[in-house]
Amino acid sequence: MRTGSRRSGARGQESGGRDQGSGTGTRLARMLGLAMFLMALRAWGAAAESAGAVGSTITVGDEVVLMSDDRPGKAKRGRPAVAFGKDMFLVAWQEGWHGDGGDSRIHAVRVGLDGKILDPRGVEIAPCKTGVQENPRVAFFADAFLVVWQDMRGGKDCDVLGARVSPEGKVLDEKPISIAAGPRTQAMPDVAADDKSFMVVWHSFQGEETIPTVFAARVGADGAAGEPAAVTEGSAPRIALSGKDHLVTCFDARRSGDRLATYLKYVGVDADGKELFRSTYRENVNYSYSRRISVCGVPGKGWVLVCSRALPDFWGWSGPGAQRAYRITPEGKRAADSPSEQYYDPKRKLHVIPANWLDTSMGHETHRAAGPAGIPEIWPWGESALAADGPCCVAVWQRYHTGGSTGIDMVNGDVQAGRVDGWKPLDGQGGVAVAASAANELNPALAGNNAGTLLCVYEKSLNDGTKQICARTMEPTLARLPGEE
Repeated sequence: MRTGSRRSGARGQESGGRDQGSGTGTRLARMLGLAMFLMALRAWGAAAESAGAVGSTITVGDEVVLMSDDRPGKAKRGRPAVAFGKDMFLVAWQEGWHGDGGDSRIHAVRVGLDGKILDPRGVEIAPCKTGVQENPRVAFFADAFLVVWQDMRGGKDCDVLGARVSPEGKVLDEKPISIAAGPRTQAMPDVAADDKSFMVVWHSFQGEETIPTVFAARVGADGAAGEPAAVTEGSAPRIALSGKDHLVTCFDARRSGDRLATYLKYVGVDADGKELFRSTYRENVNYSYSRRISVCGVPGKGWVLVCSRALPDFWGWSGPGAQRAYRITPEGKRAADSPSEQYYDPKRKLHVIPANWLDTSMGHETHRAAGPAGIPEIWPWGESALAADGPCCVAVWQRYHTGGSTGIDMVNGDVQAGRVDGWKPLDGQGGVAVAASAANELNPALAGNNAGTLLCVYEKSLNDGTKQICARTMEPTLARLPGEE
């Protein structure tokens, strides 16, 4: 109301003092029209959240804390990762402070299909006296898990190291496997497995380059690391297997005029390391932030990708928050039936939620007028994870509540989940709550046995400043896709 009055006054001065009665009537009509539009949009958003859901969808188990509070990390632990193998899950995370002068280490614990902890004390993957270990990722192949991470034990630049863990919880490598080491930083690894070995990807700066390059290398069942091969320019890669081929995804952020343009890249690689296809396209976001994309392979269907849009701003230029799904075909093309994302065009008064958005702030009630845009109370943004489950994938993702001193601070993170068939959300555009307490629940990771049981792990920040790594089992209760007999 107050903001509208100030804008109307300014327009009156600019127009040289128009008839005040006529101006007031026009303003009232506009305000009534806007109110009716917002009410309809909220109602439509609520309907969209329930649309697509078919019966009971995902059963979420009780929360399990995966470590005792007397571990070294105490208030400084996070970035969990998880993989499934041999009828169990292996969860890894970084334990301890990982900033300047830090001493974070990678810890892991096995969890059963029933969600019970198999290692009450867990295991430290690669003990050392100096440096920082962070950003772990996990995969399973043959008869062992491989945990990879970035390691700054040299005190200057990060290297990518790894270690195998047996299904019995024993670390098999006395010294970490050196996957990528060099004079500059190698960081942000990810790992997948096919029927040959593990495949590890990471980004690295070479020579005097200021733009990172994504590399890939194999690690055998015996722990032997192969020679790295360049994949593409980009950062924060992810990798997933579909059939016999891998998809490597990354982001490439570059200046385009006076703005930062973000490009999503993906490259297909066969079992022999031969490039099959590559594609690059610019995201339709005015202001974007570097973040990871999650990717999952579905044999015969290609890959599912999930990523978020931008953070909120005072002017509404970034548009609504959202977590979005895409499908890449086995031939490396975006699915032909992918919906358009030209959702927001003020000139044409077009406000339509694209059908591939898993979660969005559009349609949620606003609590603050900031310039021309009301800031929604719910803002999906941040990390996501995917795992295959039969004919579709299950996704978990972050959403925040906005508030704080500016009204657009991210003040409370929750974790949501939903099934995805290609790019299509099956549990409505809002999903199912996995962890939605008053605490801050962030950075979800997900793995499953591809037979109806998954484990979602996440970091949880409590009000007393301590952090926990927590887990919940998830069981999609609908075995068939909508429309199937």
